[in-house]
Amino acid sequence: MLNSRAMLYIQEPIKAFGGYSISYDKAKYVVIGVPLDETATFKPGYRFAPAKIREVSEALETYSLRIHSDYEGSPVHDIGDIVIVPGDIEQSLYRIEEILKNLMFDSKIPIILGGEHTITYPVMKALKDLKPCLIVFDAHFDLRYEYLGSRMCHATVMRRISEVIGFKNMLFIGTRGLCSEEADLIRQKGVEYLPAYIILKQDLSGTINNIRKFTRNCEKIYLSIDMDVFDPSYAPAVGNPEPEGLTPTIVLDVLSYLVDDKLIGLDVTEIVPQYDVNDVTSLLASKVIMETIVYHRARTR
Repeated sequence: MLNSRAMLYIQEPIKAFGGYSISYDKAKYVVIGVPLDETATFKPGYRFAPAKIREVSEALETYSLRIHSDYEGSPVHDIGDIVIVPGDIEQSLYRIEEILKNLMFDSKIPIILGGEHTITYPVMKALKDLKPCLIVFDAHFDLRYEYLGSRMCHATVMRRISEVIGFKNMLFIGTRGLCSEEADLIRQKGVEYLPAYIILKQDLSGTINNIRKFTRNCEKIYLSIDMDVFDPSYAPAVGNPEPEGLTPTIVLDVLSYLVDDKLIGLDVTEIVPQYDVNDVTSLLASKVIMETIVYHRARTR
């Protein structure tokens, strides 16, 4: 169970993800919101996403036709949101890391509702002893050494993570936005990635085979899904939208093949609900989370 200090950093949810929450001790998956909204440089508002994702998740049907299994009855506990310290990103990141260490000690699989993508850094610090591979679904590489004078922000987070787990343990999927500094780094370090334009042109089997070449050397896998990996026509409410993105069908198909007993956690980030149209971005995020849990549960029973 979370220790008393960790519990000081948690605020219970008004609504549970998916409409229900079993007891913590019986749960396999723990949903936790991280409303970090400190380093946005285009469209702020990430702090509203965890509550909105929970709200719309109750409207979704729960049966997955891809693998003929149901989310309903999944052993999920929604623990609430980490209390972020406004203006103090170091303290906020510290709290995220401490909570994640507690969850891993209790053998839980964290399902994290962001929040800006910076949250993935303390998560990977907490998981580093498991030697995980990180698979990132993102329009951007976020590999700048610094951005606007900051070494810790949404545009540098994957560079900081590379300093923790190494580039060889990172795979980027759906990328299409980068700067010259990042392009040079990717060539120099041999960073593995599957750009959106290639995925959109090839059939699913080609994409899956490329991902499996990477995952065959991974003992544990953590998934990080920045919602701007989707084309803005499907996910308009993101902090930094980029044209020519992936479709929900592609991403869910890939996840249905990718998710197995190697999975140790998932985060979904970068939604700004106030820019949404009929909540479609938050609904898509909820669908991704539910389907991922269904895939994992079906393959680990």
